[in-house]
Amino acid sequence: MAASIQPLSIAARVAGRKLRHMNGHGVSTPVIHKYFSRTLSTDDSVSVDSSTTKVQRRSEQISSAMKAFLRKAKEHEVKVSQYTEEYELGRKHLANMMGIHPDEMTKEHINEAIQYLLPSGLFDKGSRPQFKHPNDFLPVNLEFPFEESGRPKHYQYYTLKPHYYEMMSEAAWRTEYLKEEEVRIGFSGQQPSEVMTHLTEEFEWMNTQAFIEMFKSQFSETVTEADHKRFVEVMKKLSLMRLREQDVEFLRHYGKQKTTESQSLDSGPDRKYLTDDKGRKYKTMHGSRKSARARVTVYGEGSGVIEINGKGLEYFESVYAREQVLFPLVLTESIDTVDVEASVEGGGEMGQSGAIRHGLSNALLPFVSQQMANKLSLAGLLDRDSRVKERMKPGQKKARKKFQWNAR
Repeated sequence: MAASIQPLSIAARVAGRKLRHMNGHGVSTPVIHKYFSRTLSTDDSVSVDSSTTKVQRRSEQISSAMKAFLRKAKEHEVKVSQYTEEYELGRKHLANMMGIHPDEMTKEHINEAIQYLLPSGLFDKGSRPQFKHPNDFLPVNLEFPFEESGRPKHYQYYTLKPHYYEMMSEAAWRTEYLKEEEVRIGFSGQQPSEVMTHLTEEFEWMNTQAFIEMFKSQFSETVTEADHKRFVEVMKKLSLMRLREQDVEFLRHYGKQKTTESQSLDSGPDRKYLTDDKGRKYKTMHGSRKSARARVTVYGEGSGVIEINGKGLEYFESVYAREQVLFPLVLTESIDTVDVEASVEGGGEMGQSGAIRHGLSNALLPFVSQQMANKLSLAGLLDRDSRVKERMKPGQKKARKKFQWNAR
């Protein structure tokens, strides 16, 4: 504001000096008014011209974007009309060769004619000769992508795959939000604002062919196998979190939960269990940590009873050791649904608790879902912790520490 006022004040002072000079020489009042009107009209014309130039430049930028789209739409119409004429002509020739009236020639008849006239032994059906209408293979989504101001309507327009990257961004945003919510709940101990649960069944994602066809038919976007691979990785990462109902609905747009038959394919020898004389399901596994060895038996349909060498969790005096034993049960949310019997020997308190945790994690596999089994694997509970204390070396004070050495 100050920058615009200063030139006006300077011009006013200069004009005042000139007026005083002219008034002393008997210049009449109309001349003075003429001088002022001439000076002010010049300034106004400059400002109007500059603003008009900016508007014209802006309109040229907007029109260039619109012209590009209109040119693309016109080329598409010309291509469709040309291919349609060729398609109709070829359909009439096929009808004459097959002895069918052109008006009665359907898509099934066309496919049979092509298969009969041009037989092919190629394994991939997409590589065999085909005869289709232009609307079946040309993109049809030509919605005007710009606003009146010339800006694209979609915020991912310049990625060339706006709807694909919109889906990927939404999945990433949901994952980050759920991570922050988990951290907040862990630090504050408060309940989540919405109901959040882990999935009990694993998702079966859309295959590559269906994924490519969906984006091509609905959005006229060309996605690749690499795009589908990234899509599966992002969706799997999201499905491992504690999800809200809206997150589950988002996943169901791009996959479906596996049925019991499909889940049975994932069950290997580690997921099998035995049955005792009372008809109770159980599984026994061995665990080890340092020099401790444990034998752990998990019974399904239990009430949360834990027995270690004939005692409860009070067998361990350290709270940290007790938490190590309970960690697999808390992670799989099965602390009240199974019973645990463990016998352990050798090692110290921490070694024994680690051995029980190792055996318990593997014994839990038949009684939890595939999703929970994946969580146990990701947490590293199914593998033995091979770390042990490094032995002392001769000529040294400890495993790494040396004796003090003096030069003289």
